[in-house]
Amino acid sequence: MSSENRPVRKAWTRHARSLVLRKWLLVALGVALTGWATGAIVRHHKAAIQTAAVATQNPTPKADATKTPTPETAAAPQPTAPPSPETPPPGATPSAARPVQDLPTVSVALPSTHVVPSDRDTKQFGAVTMSDRKGRTFTIVPAAPPPASTPQRTASAAPPPAASSSSSPPRSDVFAPVGRPAVFSGHARVAGPLTLDVQGQTVQLFGVTLPTADDRCTAPNGTVKSCAVVAEVALTQKLAGHSIVACRVPPGQRGTLGAICLDEQGNDLGRYLVIDGLALADSNQSYDYLPAQGAARSAKRGLWYFR
Repeated sequence: MSSENRPVRKAWTRHARSLVLRKWLLVALGVALTGWATGAIVRHHKAAIQTAAVATQNPTPKADATKTPTPETAAAPQPTAPPSPETPPPGATPSAARPVQDLPTVSVALPSTHVVPSDRDTKQFGAVTMSDRKGRTFTIVPAAPPPASTPQRTASAAPPPAASSSSSPPRSDVFAPVGRPAVFSGHARVAGPLTLDVQGQTVQLFGVTLPTADDRCTAPNGTVKSCAVVAEVALTQKLAGHSIVACRVPPGQRGTLGAICLDEQGNDLGRYLVIDGLALADSNQSYDYLPAQGAARSAKRGLWYFR
């Protein structure tokens, strides 16, 4: 054997020995596991056999249905259910039942009522002075109370004195509230730039006001005129052939009647003038037309073209 192959041979020998040793280790481990499993099975089987033997020696007694009772068992009394209170005992007649007691009577006091006094019994208040948003002062005089029922006047009764011609004229700022319909409709006629005549009733468009005298607007024919003139022409053309309007009076108004009026197509006439730049939104009356005024200003319509 040459000296050159000796190290290689030694390496192969060591490798073969390690393989054999590893193989025997695996075999020993397998034998140990097999023995342990076999012992566990045997122990479990023995425990099961012992349990079965103990159960066979001490059987559980079972009740015998055919067993005859003993004298001690037969002499024991059997419990019976108590009789129901609603069921009468046997042999009793129906008249022996107890009578039902009457319900107690409770007296309830009458509720207190408040009588609404009549107009004659109500104390009348005097004149009330108020001021509006523009600083104007108004004096509201309440309506006179209804006359009391008096016997017929006899012939000897003196006639009422005649009104003196020297009495002072009524003040213009003293008036009583006048009732107005909340909603009305009819044929309308243009009576001004922002005024309608509805069935003889003069109506001012609510929430809008005219521009200043210096503002100018473009007419349909292209000429530049006053915005009041152009607004009246536009309102007339809007109602031409469709003159029926429906108006609603906002509450809390005094003086000139202001109303929100819609044409037959449901268009708000006040908004129609504001969004075309022919009128301005009156914030003292309403804020509803301010968005339409902003749209007209952004689009440079009507008077906003020249501002």
